[in-house]
Amino acid sequence: MEEDNFELFDPKKAQKLAQVVLPIAETYHRAKWLGLENIPDEVFLGVGNHTGMHFMPESVLWVAKYQVKERPVAMLTLIHHMTHRIAKLLNFPVNELGLLEANRQSALDALKAGYAVTVYPGGDRDVARPFSDRNNINFFDHLGYVKTALKAQVPILPIVGCGGGETLFVLNSGEKFAEFTGLKKFAKVHTWPLYWSFPFGFHWGHFPHFELPLPSQMTMSVLQPYYLNDHSPEDAENPEVVSAINEEIIYRMQKELDRISKGRLPVIGKLF
Repeated sequence: MEEDNFELFDPKKAQKLAQVVLPIAETYHRAKWLGLENIPDEVFLGVGNHTGMHFMPESVLWVAKYQVKERPVAMLTLIHHMTHRIAKLLNFPVNELGLLEANRQSALDALKAGYAVTVYPGGDRDVARPFSDRNNINFFDHLGYVKTALKAQVPILPIVGCGGGETLFVLNSGEKFAEFTGLKKFAKVHTWPLYWSFPFGFHWGHFPHFELPLPSQMTMSVLQPYYLNDHSPEDAENPEVVSAINEEIIYRMQKELDRISKGRLPVIGKLF
């Protein structure tokens, strides 16, 4: 299969698509934005949470919001291995739209080439988290984003989304099933969830169905960049440093998610 080439990215093409997608997504999800002034005019590594299975409204909103206009720094987005492979097989112009298969080397090469990059370390365990766990930040010990930021010497930009886990209702993530069947080992798929979605009810697994996301109100908050000025690229090989930075990023994101989700009614959002 042809390898990714981020130099094929066409910001104009991504902008045109974003100009179609963003107004629809913002209107449908009654999106509220916080902290857009925190987006730096320099290369950064964005890190976000994303829920809601294949709908992933947090990702759709953030990427479209960034791409909808010209910015000083073009941004690429890393996507799950399986999603990337399916898109490639369908001849979807992933590279032209700024989408790359999730791996550290691709991210590092892009950052060093002057692109901003957004990653979602939680992977499929993030999108398939149970409804009861929808407002928790968990990257499942995936520390590669910290190591990449350290090696590239770029700030980490946390992007917090709230509401995506209410576009459908995941009852069980199915992690034990994915491990038992070998999906985790051979396809890097850690989940095989049982969930309910509109309009046809219960589904099992990641197979595509005709379904629509519930119009859950979304709140997106861009936090202040976390600068690594006190660290060197060599710190990427220091487990204590990497772990400490990861814990601080998760702490900041969880604190914000707790704040914006407080008093929220599922799907409806906040009344006041």
